Amino acid sequence: MIVIQRMTIFESYRKIETMSKHKDLIQKMAILESAEKPYAIASVFSVTGSSSGKVGDKALFDINGNRIIGYVGGGCIENRIAATAKETLIDGVPRTVEIDLDSDEMNMGIPCGGYMSVIVEPQMVNPTLLIRGMGRVVEVLCQIACLLKFKVVVQTDENEKDRYPEANKIITEPLELEDIDFKVDYFILATHHRNDDKITFDALKKGIPYVGVVASAKKTGIIKSYLVENGISAEELDNFYAPTGLDLKAQTPEQIALSILSEMVMLDNEGSGVQMRTLVPDGTDEETSS
Repeated sequence: MIVIQRMTIFESYRKIETMSKHKDLIQKMAILESAEKPYAIASVFSVTGSSSGKVGDKALFDINGNRIIGYVGGGCIENRIAATAKETLIDGVPRTVEIDLDSDEMNMGIPCGGYMSVIVEPQMVNPTLLIRGMGRVVEVLCQIACLLKFKVVVQTDENEKDRYPEANKIITEPLELEDIDFKVDYFILATHHRNDDKITFDALKKGIPYVGVVASAKKTGIIKSYLVENGISAEELDNFYAPTGLDLKAQTPEQIALSILSEMVMLDNEGSGVQMRTLVPDGTDEETSS
């Protein structure tokens, strides 16, 4: 009886899948997500008058603006959407495209006489954070970073691997940075080993945009001197963040982790790091002066 029930449920899912108008597009999205490739979804959400694209039509576009699969309208419409999709995959900001199909700017020959609206939503690849080390700071870094939608890779000792259940990947072998075959956007070093200066050097030479070291001011000075003495350029040194994090006067491992990730988010969003209330105009003073 249990087997029959399971088969019935499975068959019902197959029927739903067969009924989906965008089944192939959804399957392609799953493939792109699995391969960690960015793409943009274009969806027609409003049509007035005559248009080849209809409400609900969808298409996927790659980073070069090439249509991967789907349909949102004829050639001129697709070109307009493709250009917008390419823009969204640069800055990650969704855009709405309003297309007047009766406009001479569309160069459509015989105008359709319609008007359509399309929303283009970029699906960006989550940034990768590589953490090397162990201890409570690393544990909390992993936890919070996952909540912030980072792809987290932890390199630690074999005995420590069970401490990071949220991590996307755990490396326990002594893998050198130069041997890592995936893109790293952020690197946090929390090992407190004698060769931390060399590891920092390798990370900067690899071109990682953010190389943070959990260190005291004294240790930071020692590492920085090593970097300069061994030929790290001023431009490369701009990617060196140590002591890593914002000045929160952090006292606990949890607070230290928060300060580090706050700095990373601030840099990614091009924030200032100042208190929000200082950015709000003081209306009281204006009212008083008037």
